[in-house]
Order: sequence, then C-alpha cells, then structure tokens
Amino acid sequence: MTEADADTTTAESNATDLAILFADIGGSTNLYQRSGDAQAHQLIADSLAAMGKAIEQANGELLRTVGDAVLAKFSTCDAACAAAVSIQQAHRHGPLSVRVGFHWGSAISDQGDVYGNAVNIAARVAGLARTNEIMTTREVVERLTRLPAGPTQLLNELPLKGVDKPLPIYRIPWEVEDTESMTMMVVKQPKRHGSNSTAFQLELKCGTRSVTLSKSGDSCTVGREASNAMQTLITSASRIHAKIECKQGMYVLEDLSTNGTYVVKNNQPFVYVHRDTITLDGDGYITAGYVPDHPATDENAVSFSTRLGTPAAQT
Repeated sequence: MTEADADTTTAESNATDLAILFADIGGSTNLYQRSGDAQAHQLIADSLAAMGKAIEQANGELLRTVGDAVLAKFSTCDAACAAAVSIQQAHRHGPLSVRVGFHWGSAISDQGDVYGNAVNIAARVAGLARTNEIMTTREVVERLTRLPAGPTQLLNELPLKGVDKPLPIYRIPWEVEDTESMTMMVVKQPKRHGSNSTAFQLELKCGTRSVTLSKSGDSCTVGREASNAMQTLITSASRIHAKIECKQGMYVLEDLSTNGTYVVKNNQPFVYVHRDTITLDGDGYITAGYVPDHPATDENAVSFSTRLGTPAAQT
C-alpha cells in the first residue's frame, strides 16, 4: 500500500454521517448599495451572529463563515432542522432575509471543516432555496421526527451540478402565525409523490383581471402593457414588469423591471426584489416599484393566494 493509499483509507475511516447545513443572506449586494457600507456591514454581522447562535442552541457546530454565508454540521437531522427554523425566525421581522439548505450523508471532519459529497449536495440544495425558505433532501426527510409547521412539500426531482441523478428536493414549512406558541409536530413516514405532481395552485387578481396557475410551466406577466395578464397602470411599473411561473411545484416571481418589485407575504414586511426572484407562497400582494399604504384596497396591487389544488396527472 502506498502512502497516498494509506491516507485515503484513513480519511474514509474517519467519515461519519452528518447533517450539513448552509445558510446565506439574500440580496446582500443590493444592501450595500441601498444602506451604505457601514450600515450594511453591521446588518450582515448581526445576521451572521444570529445564525451562529441558532446553530449553537441546536447543538450544532459552526464551521465556517464566508462573506454572508455560514456552514455548520449536526449529529442529527432534527437538530439541523431546528437550527434552520431558528435562523428563519430570527430574520422574520428584520431587514434581511436568508435561505437555508441542508443534507444528510457521509462527510469527513478535518481541522474544523468538513469534506465530501454530502457537503457538495448540501451547498447545491441551499442554492435552490429562495429567501425565507428551507430546502432539504429525502435523506433528511426520512430521518426527521418533528416538524415546525406542517408536512414537508416535495417540489420535484431536480438535477444538481456534480450529482449523477436528479434528487428529490423538499421544502420545509416553518412559518406559523404565533411563533411564541409554536409546537413541533410529530412526523409520520413521508408520502411518496410522483415527480410531476403539484399540491397547490396560485390565484392572482388585479382590478377586474384574475388568473390561476396550477401546473409546471404555467406563467403570466405583470406590467403596464395591456398584453399582461395582470395589468397595473401605475407609472412606476415597466411595460413588462415581472413574470410569475410555476417551476417544479413552486410559484416564482422574477423581476424584469427598472424600479423593482415589492412583495409582501403573510402580513410580513415588504421584500424588495430587483432583477432577482422570490417564491410566492401563502397570501400577499405584489406592487410594481412602490410600497402601498393599504395594499388590500390599492387598485394597482396584484393580490396572490396559494390554495390546495388538484394534483397534476402523474405519468
């Protein structure tokens, strides 16, 4: 056996099953432009500190902080899930939003860092998440015993860079009306859904116009032009301001505008989206380039609502 072979064998023997979690702040580049360097730096530092505290309280280990992102490991999937939820709760009413992804698999711990395929997959899963979302894999879902806010949602089997086969990706709901009284729900064995199924439909309304998106590939646009399914005549809107599309069971708004789009979900503060995307879930309002005083009565606001729908035919 050569020295290189011996090193490889030793490394493999040190591999253990871990939950690997990545979390990063969305829109940090725009934050520096909007708030200035000093304030943005402080906001990001506070956000990273809150993430570190959530990881520590869940008995995880913070391994690395790079820029606006953190990497952590946990000995159980329940602990990683608890940390992910705490991270999102810590940012719920703040100026910043984060995205979180984690995966369970074999990894090698070495000098305060982790290596291996599980780390690569966790990073890819985190990259699929939108701000205010938690994404994970089937390996995690099958090991969870408790969840914060209802069953996981299978989005689809998605291809990941560097992974041979598409992986089933799940969204973990975490938002509840009263976080102070939240109790963890016992999880039953996850149901197996077809990769083409979708559990929800999205209803959009603006003035006298309405449209419903219900299956992958369904889309509509928002803007000043009459050709838009959701026409808004406000002067801050671009001709084609934003596109809303169903992708792998998620409803995604993509801003295409000059002035950006403001989205409020589930009575939370407005989120500014500019040349970026955001997932639409729950109930809320979309406005083109401005924040309305009363979105429910604003004739130029687009209301949206996700409702349980009929699953698409499975093949």
